[in-house]
Amino acid sequence: MGRTRNISTNGFFFRMGQKLSVGTKIGFSIMPPPELTQAEHAFITGRARVTRIEEVSENNGDHVGIGAVIEAYKFGQTESENLT
Repeated sequence: MGRTRNISTNGFFFRMGQKLSVGTKIGFSIMPPPELTQAEHAFITGRARVTRIEEVSENNGDHVGIGAVIEAYKFGQTESENLT
């Protein structure tokens, strides 16, 4: 689990408590704010590759900053929304 700080069409930057290595492939699922998607339970899922690691000096558990390049993604909605 991580906390997304910035996102663009090419990649995103997030913080988490676990350090990853540059080049690591990761799966992701991001729930954007409803005002951006105009849907209450929309999400973006896909895979990305870690390109940057930063040590963040904060007291909370999110002490590693990670930059990742998006390699593939798709938009969706939670199953409860698809059933209505």
